[in-house]
Amino acid sequence: MVVRGGWEALEDLQLPRALASAIAQARAYDAAMAEYPGFFASRRNYDIGQGVDSSGIWRSGVLEASWRIGGSSTAELAAIKIMKQDPDIQLVRASAVKTFGNTSRLPDNADVHFQGEDPDEGPITRYTVVTNATREPPSKAVG
Repeated sequence: MVVRGGWEALEDLQLPRALASAIAQARAYDAAMAEYPGFFASRRNYDIGQGVDSSGIWRSGVLEASWRIGGSSTAELAAIKIMKQDPDIQLVRASAVKTFGNTSRLPDNADVHFQGEDPDEGPITRYTVVTNATREPPSKAVG
């Protein structure tokens, strides 16, 4: 999910508690970069780990920052392209998909990046698919 706007736009969404917590943690991690004047990253992505520990206590935290091209980048780019083409679009749901094995049926709107044989893993298909783009305010579009 890509939402037009900054951190505030994400925090205004009616999201499940775990996801809202992940966003708050990523934002805190991101804010710490203010201690490094002059640092710039055009793309910032945070991997969050969540779950219950052996004592049954809920845990959540930032595992790493990956400020580079990564596995979700094609979905992000697809969403940005849609938002650039239509400035009224407020929220885009897009997925970067990697499947293993022979893929006989892909979504009609799949943008296939690779479909072939990997010497170690066998048949692989990588594609991006946009499942939704809406002009509604993000707080109404999430659900």
